Amino acid sequence: MNPITPTLTTLTLAAYGWSPANWASVFYPDDLPAAWQASYYANEFSRLLISASEWVAPVEQAKAWSAEVGQDFGFYVELTPKLLQAAHWEAVRVAIDQELAAQVLGIVADAGVVPWIPAAWLERFAVHILPEGEWFAAMPQGAEAQIGLIHTSEMLSPKALRALFEHLQQHTAHRDVVLFLDAPWAVSEQLRLMQQLYGV
Repeated sequence: MNPITPTLTTLTLAAYGWSPANWASVFYPDDLPAAWQASYYANEFSRLLISASEWVAPVEQAKAWSAEVGQDFGFYVELTPKLLQAAHWEAVRVAIDQELAAQVLGIVADAGVVPWIPAAWLERFAVHILPEGEWFAAMPQGAEAQIGLIHTSEMLSPKALRALFEHLQQHTAHRDVVLFLDAPWAVSEQLRLMQQLYGV
């Protein structure tokens, strides 16, 4: 007997990092102070994938992000070999444990990173394994949604958009999908239009 594929109910769009591609000049107002960026983003979106390259001053950043976005906001954390081997990795780990853990909904990584993830995190957070070149991560047990990530420097063609939404409808492992965008702002507008057309 074949397992029943969940029917896609909700697609949540979010950013890969606070300001992917051209978002700084299109999404955020020109006169917006950098310190208000997280708060402004959280008025429009409810999820964010913290990119591995985003950490500069981990504890200060995590504390500010947590305070600015509010309790209902959810973070996902990208882990890469480069981050796990970086001199500031321990500071990132401490920052997440002390400032963000209550708001972290999952980890996004490739399979090779899993052995390096702290054991406590493997128990606490859903770990989404995203194979290189794929749009969607494997669905871990206990996750709130299936995770997707689009990396592109250009708008999606109509064929690519249709393929994406058909894949979501036919192959999603969960009724809810969170799709992170490492793409120009125009791609988010394309996807919002498709959301309306598909009713998700």
